[in-house]
Amino acid sequence: MSNWSESQFALKLRRLRDRWFPKILIEVVGSEFRYSAYRDGEWLCADGLPSEQSWFEQKTLLIPDSVTFFKLRSFPVELVSKQTLKEAVELDLARWSPWQDGVEFYYWPKRSGEQWQIAVWVWQSADLSRITQYLPTNPTHVIPERAWKLASLASKSSDFIQVDIDKDENWTYSEVAEDFSALRIVQVKTKTDAERFFTALKGEAVPIYIDVQVEPTSLPEGMQPHCSTSQYSQPVSSALSGARQPGISDWADPFVWAKPIGVVLALYIFWLLSSGLVLLKQGKEVREYSMQASSVSNEVLEARAEVERINSLLEHINLMRINQSALGSILASLSVALPRNAWLEHMEYSADDGGWLEITGKSDQSASLAAVLEQMPEVEQAMFLVDIRRDKNTGLEPFKIRLKLAMDK
Repeated sequence: MSNWSESQFALKLRRLRDRWFPKILIEVVGSEFRYSAYRDGEWLCADGLPSEQSWFEQKTLLIPDSVTFFKLRSFPVELVSKQTLKEAVELDLARWSPWQDGVEFYYWPKRSGEQWQIAVWVWQSADLSRITQYLPTNPTHVIPERAWKLASLASKSSDFIQVDIDKDENWTYSEVAEDFSALRIVQVKTKTDAERFFTALKGEAVPIYIDVQVEPTSLPEGMQPHCSTSQYSQPVSSALSGARQPGISDWADPFVWAKPIGVVLALYIFWLLSSGLVLLKQGKEVREYSMQASSVSNEVLEARAEVERINSLLEHINLMRINQSALGSILASLSVALPRNAWLEHMEYSADDGGWLEITGKSDQSASLAAVLEQMPEVEQAMFLVDIRRDKNTGLEPFKIRLKLAMDK
């Protein structure tokens, strides 16, 4: 498939996903809402919420930084498991939260070595209710604005700095390092404060992302060469999962499909097992019939083998009977063809390969015997099987000759 075809297919697939699984972003700007829709890989401004609500839409409400309080907390991995992180964070709120009653919180965990590094934002429930009362439908996700920006920033580096400014011209500098080994969110009011922030950085060459409303010249000179405009995509799943509201299913999340698919699979497996029990009972009966048939089959095979053995024996006897008369003729011819200076000591006959006769003996001139014996009408070929050497004691030459018989002559 060509690159053009792949890009066209990916584009159509993305548009289909954006249509059936729309993603909507709701920002609070003063006393108004600003809406954005995610299409073709970027967030585009929208006039409002879609007129028709989809079961599969994902609506994310950003809680303004002005009503939230941030803290970076850490817990030892050996004491707090991933399943108990939420409970540990909730118990820890009493130690540092500015509000004790009627609060809600969001946490974004990352593991750094043997420690859980957890970014925690807390806000009052009344502030959230005051915001959502003006929305026609409840959001599926609620996440602090700062957390969403850090989780959605399209950065190629795991270490970066994000700078933005709100409507009241309050500057916010955020330093993020891999696995939250360093995470600072600082309100910067003067350029001197910005210089102090830049001086305290562990690595001065980290990329710096600024929002579109931020002028690069307003940053310290040492930061300006590393600046680029922030580009936001979808937030990472680890950050978005903690923002899902209770009792709401985010069908855009593949993991939400796991439960209904699991139920369907369980019913299918139950049906298979029920069918399997019936087949098992029938299979038991089939095995019994198979064992009986196998026993009969073995008896048939044994009888067949015995019949084949008897037939082979009969064929051999018949061949011996046919060759017996021919063998007498061969021996008579052999006694005539052998010269008087040749003596036979041993003969061996075989009906294999059309029949052959091996003769062993001694002669004064064994070398000429092969040519003499080939003149016999019953012999097709005569060949020596051993070298001819004269015996010093007897003066005779031992020989061993194989005669290839021609029974049809």
